[in-house]
Amino acid sequence: MFVSQRAAYDRLSPERKAELHPLIAIHDYVYSRSKVAPDAVSPELAASLPPVRQRLVRTNPTTGARNLFLGSHVREIEGMSEAAGRALIDELTEAAIQPEHVYVHAWQPGDVVLWDNRCLLHAGSGYDADRHRRYMRQTRVSGTCSTLEEVG
Repeated sequence: MFVSQRAAYDRLSPERKAELHPLIAIHDYVYSRSKVAPDAVSPELAASLPPVRQRLVRTNPTTGARNLFLGSHVREIEGMSEAAGRALIDELTEAAIQPEHVYVHAWQPGDVVLWDNRCLLHAGSGYDADRHRRYMRQTRVSGTCSTLEEVG
């Protein structure tokens, strides 16, 4: 399942965009994995993956297009109370993932799907692992800078 965070941003009012533009989100791998399985992250791995400050609104360095930068790793919004930050994250995520905005890929043998993690939410759906083999490859491309340094 895939959701465009660029389209989610575009659906916001100009006033809401202005409110969100300066905000910094704290992305935390340990936070997101702990929601799925509390003991999933060893202390050694946690120490190697500290939380990272990222802009809540990203600007594509090539096109200038803006998008929300949400995902399961977003733990909080810098400068907001935990409750207020969590409410904002949940509100934006819920609006983005409404069924009419979700693309569900109907997988066929040989399919290849590529996406840009900078501007897309993605999630898997259940499948019969006893009947179907899932083969995945991941490629990462290094960006030119931190989102905090992006012009925007």
